Amino acid sequence: MINRCGKAVSIAALLAASLFSSAHGQAVNSAPEPAQASAPGALGSTWADAAKMPDLFTGMWITFEGFVEGDAKLNVPYTEKAQKYVDAYKAKRDVPYAQDGCKSPGLPLAMRLGGGLKFTYAPGLISIYMQSVGAPRFIKMNQPEGKTSPKYYGTSVGHWEGDTLVVETDDFSSDITFQYGVGKPLPPENSVGTAGLGPPPTKLLEALSAAIWGPHGDGMRMVERMRVTDPVTLEIKTTIYDDTVWTKPYVTTRQYKRTQPGKKIEAPGGVEIEVSGEPEEWVCGLSITSFDPATNTYNDKDPEEMVKYLDKQGQ
Repeated sequence: MINRCGKAVSIAALLAASLFSSAHGQAVNSAPEPAQASAPGALGSTWADAAKMPDLFTGMWITFEGFVEGDAKLNVPYTEKAQKYVDAYKAKRDVPYAQDGCKSPGLPLAMRLGGGLKFTYAPGLISIYMQSVGAPRFIKMNQPEGKTSPKYYGTSVGHWEGDTLVVETDDFSSDITFQYGVGKPLPPENSVGTAGLGPPPTKLLEALSAAIWGPHGDGMRMVERMRVTDPVTLEIKTTIYDDTVWTKPYVTTRQYKRTQPGKKIEAPGGVEIEVSGEPEEWVCGLSITSFDPATNTYNDKDPEEMVKYLDKQGQ
C-alpha cells in the first residue's frame, strides 16, 4: 500500500489521534558525556544477539500521545536569552514544517508522530523506519559517537543497559522543528489551523497555537531510554539538553502500542482497533497549497486559483 499525502491532508492525519501529555524535570541541565565504545561482544554486536535482545522488532509501534506539548504547567524554566525570545514570540496556527517541499520536522518530533515506528536489526546497527515522515533513522550500536555534519536526525549511538536501549544523539541541523514549551493559545475562533483539521475550536488547534517554536543551540543533545514494559507496550523517555534554552533538561515520556497483522490494540477510550502492523511506503506529494500571511495558515486551492494567486504574488 502506498500512502500519498498532500501536506495539509498529511498533517491532519498525523494529528488525528493525538493526545497531549508529558513529564518534565531534572535538577541540572548537564548532558552526559558522549558515549564511548562498549566492550567487545556487547549486546547488539552479532547476529546471535537478535534472540537475546528485548523484542522491539515484531510488528510496528504507534502512539496515541501527541507530539505537541500542550500543558503550560509542564514547562521547563528558560534561560534569560530564551525568556526574551519567548516573551516576544507570536502564536502560530500551523506546525512549522507543514509546508510545500516535504520538509521533515527532524528529531524528536519525527519519533512522536502517529504513523508508526518499525525497528530492524543488523549486527552493530538498529534502524527505525519512521513511517509518518517516510524516513529511516540509524543507531550505531556499541560504537564511539564521533562527530559528523549536522543532520535532521542527528548522529545516534546506542547500547543496552539491562532491558533498556539507551540512545544518545547529537549533531542536529539548525533547521529542525524545535519546541521550547507552551504559551498562551490563540482565541478559539481565530485558531484556523492547517486546512483539513476541521472547524475550530478543537484541542488540536488550541495546542498548536499555544506551542512555542524556536532555534536550538549548537550543543543541543538528546538521550532516549527505550524499554518494552509489557508485550504490547514500548515506553520511550526522552531527555533533551540545551543550556541556551532551558536551565533544566527537558524530559518527556511517551508510550507506544505494538501493532501486528490480524491483532487489535486498545486505543484511548477503551476502543479496540486493528492496524496493519506492517510498514507501508509513504510518499510525500506536493499539494496545491499556499501559506497566507494574512491569516497565518495554509489553504487548499483549486489549481487554476493557485496559479492566479501565485501570479499576484509575483511567483
